[in-house]
Amino acid sequence: MPICAQDLRLPILTLVVLLLPLGAVANDEADVLAVVQQWADLENNLEAQAALVTDDRIQVFEMWRRTNQAQNLRVQLAKRAAILKLDPDWEVIVTIEAPIVRVYAGDAAVVSFKRMYEVIPGNAAPRPMYQTYISMTLIKDRGEWKIAHMHGSAG
Repeated sequence: MPICAQDLRLPILTLVVLLLPLGAVANDEADVLAVVQQWADLENNLEAQAALVTDDRIQVFEMWRRTNQAQNLRVQLAKRAAILKLDPDWEVIVTIEAPIVRVYAGDAAVVSFKRMYEVIPGNAAPRPMYQTYISMTLIKDRGEWKIAHMHGSAG
C-alpha cells in the first residue's frame, strides 16, 4: 500500500517541532558570543560598551567587586580621561580566546573565555599582555542579550 503525503504530515511536523529548539539554542549561542565579542571590541569606547551590560551588573575582579554599574562607568571614564590626557594615542586591544557558551532555558547564558588585554601606549613601549580568565552571565532582556555578571581571575 503506497504512503500518501497526508500520512507523512504528522511525523514531519513532530520532527520539526523536536528539532526547532536545537536551532534556537545554536542561534542563541552565536548571539551571546557576538555580544561578548562586541564587548571586547568596544574597550576603547566605554560608553558604548556599557550599553551591553545591565544596570545592576555585578563585576568581580581579583581584589574588588562593583555592584553599581553607573558608578563603575563613572570611574572607568575618569581613569580613561586621565590616561588620554597624558597620552592621547593610548589604546587597548582585547582578544577573546577559546570561548565556551552554555545557554539555559533560552534566556540565560554563561560564557567562559580567556581575555588578552593589551595596552598600546602612543608615547612608550607596549606593556606586557595581561591575561584574565573571564566568566560572564548574560540574560535575555526584551529579546537582547545583556551582561548581568562578570568575574575575572588572573591567568
